[in-house]
Amino acid sequence: MVVIFGFGRDKQEDLGEVALAVCPNCHNQVFLHQVRSRKSVRLYFVPVVPYGTDDYLVCPICSRGLQLSRAQLPQLPPMRTATASFRAGRLGEAQYLARVQQFWRRLGVSLAGAPRPAAPAPQAAPAAGPAQAGPGPGNQASWVAQLAELAQLRDQGVISDDDYAAAKRRLLQRH
Repeated sequence: MVVIFGFGRDKQEDLGEVALAVCPNCHNQVFLHQVRSRKSVRLYFVPVVPYGTDDYLVCPICSRGLQLSRAQLPQLPPMRTATASFRAGRLGEAQYLARVQQFWRRLGVSLAGAPRPAAPAPQAAPAAGPAQAGPGPGNQASWVAQLAELAQLRDQGVISDDDYAAAKRRLLQRH
C-alpha cells in the first residue's frame, strides 16, 4: 500500500487593502494587501489537518510580500479601516498619509520609499536642492522624505534619471 502525504499551503485568501506604500521590489506606489495562507498536512493532495497560518502584506503588482508576525497583526484592522475611508473620500490625503507613517512605525518596518501624495506640490527649489540638504544623524524621516521628493521631481521631469541617481546616491551615502 502506498500512502502519499506532505505539507503544504492551501489557497491564499486576500483580506483586502491595508496601507499605501512604495513597493521595495518593483518601486510602484501601491496599496498593499493582506494575504493569509493556511498550512495543512495533506493526504493524497487533500488538506487533512491544519497546522498554522501565515499573514503577509503583498504588492498587487509584483506579488512580493512582507511576512507579518502575530504581534503585528492587531495593527492591520485600524489601518484597513483608514484606507477604506480614504478610498471612499471620507478621509483627507494629509490625514491618511500621517496614519500610514504612524502605521509603519508601529509595525516596526522601514520601507525603502515613502508614499507620495497623489497631487504633486509645486516645487520652488532648484533641481539639486533636496540632495544638498543633508539629513541629520538619526533623522530617518528626513532622508526618506528627501528621497521621496527626489523621486517626485524625477517623475515630474524636473530632473533627469541620471541626476536622480546621482542625488540619490549622495543622499544614501550621508545616511
